[in-house]
Amino acid sequence: MKVLQGTKEIGNQMNTISNGLNELGVLCRTLTYSSNYLNYKSDLVLDLKDKNNSTKLEALITRLMSEYDVFHFHFGKSLQRNNSDLPILKEIGKKVFMQHWGTDVRCYSQAVKRNPYVQVKTHNEEKIKRRLSMLSTYVENCIVSDYELYEDVKEHYSKIHVVPQSIDLSRYKVSRAPQNKKMLIVHAPTSPLVKGTSLINKALEDLKNKYDFEFRLIQGMSHKEAMKIYRKADLIVDQILIGSYGLLSTECMALGKPVICWISEFMKDKYPVNLPIISANPDNIKRVLSKLMRNKDGLQEIGKKGRAYAEEHHDMRINCKKIMDIYLSK
Repeated sequence: MKVLQGTKEIGNQMNTISNGLNELGVLCRTLTYSSNYLNYKSDLVLDLKDKNNSTKLEALITRLMSEYDVFHFHFGKSLQRNNSDLPILKEIGKKVFMQHWGTDVRCYSQAVKRNPYVQVKTHNEEKIKRRLSMLSTYVENCIVSDYELYEDVKEHYSKIHVVPQSIDLSRYKVSRAPQNKKMLIVHAPTSPLVKGTSLINKALEDLKNKYDFEFRLIQGMSHKEAMKIYRKADLIVDQILIGSYGLLSTECMALGKPVICWISEFMKDKYPVNLPIISANPDNIKRVLSKLMRNKDGLQEIGKKGRAYAEEHHDMRINCKKIMDIYLSK
């Protein structure tokens, strides 16, 4: 089996899934059409911002269509920017899978029914629905990472598979307890509006006069450099609006770090019962932070539970077996 993943890298998931599949004996390669400041790796990179590369695109697509058996796309993207390759791939009998990640499918009018705090990047729901309708016309199988996203796509795709985010646990060694003079709190938003960054900043600002701590806001930094800071942190604050946890939570649980993230009432019933994330929303984030600052001794135990949870649910080797089974299913 030869698998191509493309063409939008989200949180290093394409690269991680590719590595896991290759370990299972599947030849998997990744293709992206742009680079980013996070410096995630890709086997093939064709920068379409460079006009000189536009002439290379058609020849590349023709070659890829003949070489690969399975096409695993992400974030609603495919080989062509207008998705015009999808009907061709369907016609020539290729297996095609679309994995959605959040802002590409989240509609506010539906999401707010499950979570009153949710924010979205776009309120143009008709555009999202039209795109999903078009994609699902040619793609039967959809993959999502949790049941929040399942709700966003269930009216469109005929087959939906839930596979948690994947990480290579061998790259996430648990370090000893931080030896910071001040408690180090870290927040790393890729989308401040959606993550609730301004609300987190305000809560911490209000607590400055009462507690002695250091706050690091990580933005515009490569993933490698950001990881160095996560390893030093006493506490990670992920997102307090979406209602489900993201890759930052997953990575930091794997590092043995305690994590704050809003888990909505809807999602509490969908996650495993041993999820060790500290739930906080805009109404109580200040109170939750204050309590943790007063009880710092308990953070290390929460971190240990986070590592165990990541090993059970986010190991790329376990999840890639699930993905391989999906590829092989009819």
